Amino acid sequence: MIKKVYITDDCIACTACEFSCPEVFKIIGKKSSILPSADFIKNEACIQKAALGCPVNAIKYE
Repeated sequence: MIKKVYITDDCIACTACEFSCPEVFKIIGKKSSILPSADFIKNEACIQKAALGCPVNAIKYE
């Protein structure tokens, strides 16, 4: 079960995460952000997909 999601400073704002999981990720400026209303449990599969698809491995979760 995912309880925490964060974006490292390696993020290049490529939009891959936002495309894979728009319920959780939003590009704001030069970095992806986690939406405050994001439900990590409900969106666990797409969070994992976004993390795997991140070209710079900037998405981390616990």
